[in-house]
Amino acid sequence: MIELSKYTLDTLRNDKEFNLYRGWSADDNSPILVLSPAVEYPAPEILKRLEHEYALREELDPAWAARPIEIARHWDLTVLVLEDPGGVPLDQLLGEPLGLAFSLRVAVGLSSVIDRLHQRGIIHKDIKPANILVNSVSGRCWLKGFGIASRLPRERQSAEPPELVSGTLAYMAPEQTGRMNRSIDSRSDLYSLGVTLYQMLTGRLPFTASDPMEWVHCHIARQPVPPRERRREVPETVSAIILKLLSKTAEDRYQTAAGLTADLRKCLTEWESSRHISSFSLGANDISDRLLMPEKLYGRDREIKTLLDAFDQVVTSGKPNLVLVSGYPGIGKSSVVNELHKVLVPPRGLFASGKFDQYKRDVPYATLAQAFNSLIRPLLSKSESELQIWRSAFREALEPNAKLIVDLVPELKLIIGEQPPVPDLPPQDA
Repeated sequence: MIELSKYTLDTLRNDKEFNLYRGWSADDNSPILVLSPAVEYPAPEILKRLEHEYALREELDPAWAARPIEIARHWDLTVLVLEDPGGVPLDQLLGEPLGLAFSLRVAVGLSSVIDRLHQRGIIHKDIKPANILVNSVSGRCWLKGFGIASRLPRERQSAEPPELVSGTLAYMAPEQTGRMNRSIDSRSDLYSLGVTLYQMLTGRLPFTASDPMEWVHCHIARQPVPPRERRREVPETVSAIILKLLSKTAEDRYQTAAGLTADLRKCLTEWESSRHISSFSLGANDISDRLLMPEKLYGRDREIKTLLDAFDQVVTSGKPNLVLVSGYPGIGKSSVVNELHKVLVPPRGLFASGKFDQYKRDVPYATLAQAFNSLIRPLLSKSESELQIWRSAFREALEPNAKLIVDLVPELKLIIGEQPPVPDLPPQDA
């Protein structure tokens, strides 16, 4: 049991969710790191992240990670105590572009660290400068911030409001936004690494955005300006490596961190020996040790085009449109419909879906209720000013029979409030 009152703690970095401290023992001057919630009464999700990171302690190696030691109580808060490998958070070194030699040393070390993490079967899901500790002289790296890391080889992110998606939007892979109809896997970390390397070499992020939905649009639809166009000192080959990491689809990125490490190490060796990096074929050593099936839909181009054309008509005309998708169970109806997520982002469309279940034929309007429930939940995350607009629109449209709809979609009551009862009618009429 670590007695934190015996440590002198200095602030290393702050953000809206966590504060990071470096501490020294009064007994032997040994160092530790302390990760603390940023507010006095943290949300349950914040505490779950600390517990999740602590649960991974046996799988994290001090050679490449800030390894958790214990969960403790300090300042009347639940905090996570970590081993201190040294170094400073990478984001404290950013602002201006970093030197090419140092950037390449960090890039090699970081990709090697991520490779070792992936070999343990863990996907970080939040690679960013704030979660990277760097020795500012040697460039050696360690990872931290494993609060949302996953042991699953693949997982799906639902299309939640971007404010609710776990991770950091500025560094988030397109599939992590839930709008790509694709799964998250180890290649998602490589996209986030690409954003980090871009920022190191150019002094700026590949994209800028003013709100969460615009960040989502940037990652799924906009192409980044090549790093070499932002900074002429960046060699063409290094620029190409970063652009490959920033590919929208995982199949076009590096498939493994090991393959990336090999290319970056070649760049570093050439630069240190001759101050020049030659052009070479990227990914020559990028061979995955497992089968990764592409998630592209095949043979559904006509159906997808029908859906997208119908949505375009709604956007341009403002008139409702109805498209019904039918087929046997398991034939891929949901996969086709989910292709809509990507095109909904620029016009800020909302997505609601319901499925006709052969075992719920006796439940009236079950499918419509399911669809409207999925629509109402994202609205509950909006600000009070935005919610007021929806509240007024719902009341105008539903009164005086709003109670009927609230009975069908109970979550609606959280927006429009308790509604007066409707007259008693026979079941058929009701």
